[in-house]
Amino acid sequence: MSLATEAAEVLIGPARTLKNLSDSSIHDPENAKKLGFRGAAVGANAHLDLFAPPLVDVYGQAWFERGALSLYFLNVVVSGEQAQAVVERPAAPGAQVNILERRADDPTIIVSQGTASLGDHSRSALRTRNLKTCDDGQLRMLRGVKVGQALPGRTMVLSGKAQREQIAAGALCEALDWYAGPSPWGEPIASLNDIALMMIRMLIDGDEVQPKDTVSPNIGDALSMFGAFELAFENGPVFLDRPYRIEGKAVGVGDSPKTELLWWDAVARDEAGRAVLTMRHLFRFLKASSPLYAELAASA
Repeated sequence: MSLATEAAEVLIGPARTLKNLSDSSIHDPENAKKLGFRGAAVGANAHLDLFAPPLVDVYGQAWFERGALSLYFLNVVVSGEQAQAVVERPAAPGAQVNILERRADDPTIIVSQGTASLGDHSRSALRTRNLKTCDDGQLRMLRGVKVGQALPGRTMVLSGKAQREQIAAGALCEALDWYAGPSPWGEPIASLNDIALMMIRMLIDGDEVQPKDTVSPNIGDALSMFGAFELAFENGPVFLDRPYRIEGKAVGVGDSPKTELLWWDAVARDEAGRAVLTMRHLFRFLKASSPLYAELAASA
């Protein structure tokens, strides 16, 4: 994918500093170093708010009601580095556009790329991507995981107090006024970062069991990284301090030289049962972080 270079055809967001919002997995400097990263990697969810201002510019407030962004991540950003969003202007009102994120210090380094849309998301970057990249027999950590496998649901609430504290601490890379104060819908709305975390915590924030064990017992203590995100509003926006029921299923598995891949979809429903938002997400489980992977591979 390439974006037009003429200023009249693209919106280029300001350079923003990305910070770690977690100290687990590859976001921990020691783990990151052991696995060959330049430093503590910034989670993919922390990048998403870079796109909020240009997408509101392109599509208006309706983007938080019926809009989507669909991104595949290509390069890691280390905590403290800067990045910026680049968004095409649509050829017609509401048309799907190409988007990308690039490193501010070297714009030739593409961090993520994909599409944004309004209303119809069926041809988005991740909806048209092949999610199966290997035969099931090649898998170790995700052996036995099947497309369509239901994942355990949870009811989640995003705290308005916590989001305000994030904004006050400068933790979000881009904070719209609507995240803390009045919005076109009256009350404040959830940031894209917090929406993404709400959805993925369906799997990674368990109570009595290791949540990844509910996907496959072979994952064990393997570290993971987020490889792709699609957030698509159906009846948005997502509000703070309201309960949403999150349910999901596996939609693809795959293998790469360093990771095994789990693609899964989730939907957030409000108390009336309406689908408010859907997500497509990629978990990359790092082979080098898993002693169990080595054992399974040796016994295959």
